[in-house]
Amino acid sequence: MICKNDHELPKIKRLYVSSFPDDERIPYHRLVSMLGSTRVMHVYYEDGQFIGMTYIFLFRDIAYLGYIAVEEGMRGKGLGTSILNMLCDMYPAYRVAIDIEEPDAEADNAQERIKRRDFYVANRFEGTGIFYRFYHVDYEILSRNGSITKGEWQALIREHWGPFAKTAVYKEVS
Repeated sequence: MICKNDHELPKIKRLYVSSFPDDERIPYHRLVSMLGSTRVMHVYYEDGQFIGMTYIFLFRDIAYLGYIAVEEGMRGKGLGTSILNMLCDMYPAYRVAIDIEEPDAEADNAQERIKRRDFYVANRFEGTGIFYRFYHVDYEILSRNGSITKGEWQALIREHWGPFAKTAVYKEVS
């Protein structure tokens, strides 16, 4: 677990900034300032080498995996799967949720979106049927260790984002 004054913060910031688009990132200083009992950052190592990070928001019995990143040179080696498994082991009583960009054949990163969804499905995440738009990005909610209802997700988002949650627009899926 990372503390606000941890010596690892520069490495984590570099990975965080390089792994997520500007419009999907909480400003790093704000992300760190929010760390506490319900917002937790973990750092992962293999043989003493920094390999990745996760940022989790704990809400009731849901662990929302807001960010997961693996160092670029370490990707494709099963480390993301290992991190997900460690995370689920750390929070065994929690359903783990993640929002990913909704698959869209017209998107500039259509293949990346499909690959990302396939990765999570291969790691035992399942679709919840919840889709929403938040700050012009369309997301799909996946979960592991049990499903999540739309009402639970909306409550989580209200708690996590506060007044900004009002901008989330949910899509009805038939």
